[in-house]
Amino acid sequence: MLKWLFAVLISIVCCLFLIPAHGFSGEGNGEYRVRPGDMIRISVLENEDIQSRMPVANDGAISFPYLGNINVGGMTLEEIKNTVTDGLSAGYIKYPVVSVTLESSESPQFFVYGEVQNPGKFILDENTTVLMALSQAGGVTPDGLYGSIKLRRKQTEKTEYEEISVNLKDENGDLSVKDEDIVIVERNKIFYVCGKIGRPGRYTLEHNMTVIKAISLAGGITSEGLYGDVLIRRQNKDSGEYEDIEINLKGYTEAGALTGNLQIMPDDVITVGENKNFFVYGEVMQPGKFVLEDNITVLKAISLAGGFSRYGSQDKVKILRQVRNKAEYESIRVDIKGAVKGSADKDIRLKPDDIVVVSEGLL
Repeated sequence: MLKWLFAVLISIVCCLFLIPAHGFSGEGNGEYRVRPGDMIRISVLENEDIQSRMPVANDGAISFPYLGNINVGGMTLEEIKNTVTDGLSAGYIKYPVVSVTLESSESPQFFVYGEVQNPGKFILDENTTVLMALSQAGGVTPDGLYGSIKLRRKQTEKTEYEEISVNLKDENGDLSVKDEDIVIVERNKIFYVCGKIGRPGRYTLEHNMTVIKAISLAGGITSEGLYGDVLIRRQNKDSGEYEDIEINLKGYTEAGALTGNLQIMPDDVITVGENKNFFVYGEVMQPGKFVLEDNITVLKAISLAGGFSRYGSQDKVKILRQVRNKAEYESIRVDIKGAVKGSADKDIRLKPDDIVVVSEGLL
């Protein structure tokens, strides 16, 4: 009785963990049917003397101890196991625990590698497509959901392979797989977002990823970067050098499209810079440092600083602007009265780190 229980327990364990649908790596199709030329192995637990490794003959038959010739052509591995189990239990072994594996096959085959659940070699059935091949390999892993899919195919009378890009979203993109084809799922491409952003870091480059989508995915721009520069640092494939691309997310075309909402490319680095500042000093109500928002002019700057104090003179307003690549400043006189009267060219637009100085005047 104990021996019987032990045999049943071993049988359950083998069924769950030890008996694959096929013997060689990657055989994911449990409905594969044995063909002439296949090499199969049949094992019986605790009966090593009768386990056999044998080819399937041209007529589909194999020869197995105690049972003689068995016609297995067209059977699945599960059906062969059941046939051998029934034959042995009919009078040779009381509770046989049988496993059947496919060790090799001369049938047409293909390979699936890369970011799939079960990479390896598979039997090529008729009308197998790339999508069906990926399904047999257990599907694409999360690390390959947005990766490129390629089909490598041997060229007639050549040693090198032809590489074919596969787009499964295209109506005609699900190509047919041929003998010895290799289907490869590449790892997801990535991009980076850094600077004044909610969640800086590395992100998966999904299909049709644009700058706005990327910034949104990274948590959006923080208050410290609302008026900062947005740049994409991109490597030139030919020279290997990097270039910085300025992005204007607030500019629109006549058709309503954002001029700076570019498509993200692999390994792009999106940087959101810190807000630029300007300063207002002298005879104003609230002198200090201010965020340089879009289109800040001298009049707006003085208004943000609370306006002129009782001693401030409209005739004595100037901008101190740093000379590029130098440690000195140039002084720009501002005609406030002309700006107040509506002369746009008098109301000078401020640049980063400009200093607006309002001097004291006569009452």
